[in-house]
Amino acid sequence: MTDTEALVFECELDAPPEKVWRALTIPEYLARWIKPDQNIDLAVVTSEENRSLTYSWREAGQGAIVGAEDSLVTFELTPTNDGGTWFRLTHEPVTVPSAANSNQTMLLVA
Repeated sequence: MTDTEALVFECELDAPPEKVWRALTIPEYLARWIKPDQNIDLAVVTSEENRSLTYSWREAGQGAIVGAEDSLVTFELTPTNDGGTWFRLTHEPVTVPSAANSNQTMLLVA
């Protein structure tokens, strides 16, 4: 990914936001859903219960790709009229501002 690319996935889930929230925040459920690989380090960056959650995502361990970038994974949950959840996942690289004398943005890399 470059500093302007983000992967976005959206769908409707047949579960209320509270149930989806539990799947994203209870470690045993999260492991089944998005973290089958133990070489991924996740840390909560921001959260608004039952609405949005952002994790920092970093490949770690012996098999990590040298120079792999950190990224942010954001989950947005919106209740639907039928009791389900509109689910939006955005996975984007972390960017940090360059020095004050530069007009460029740099990718934060491991």
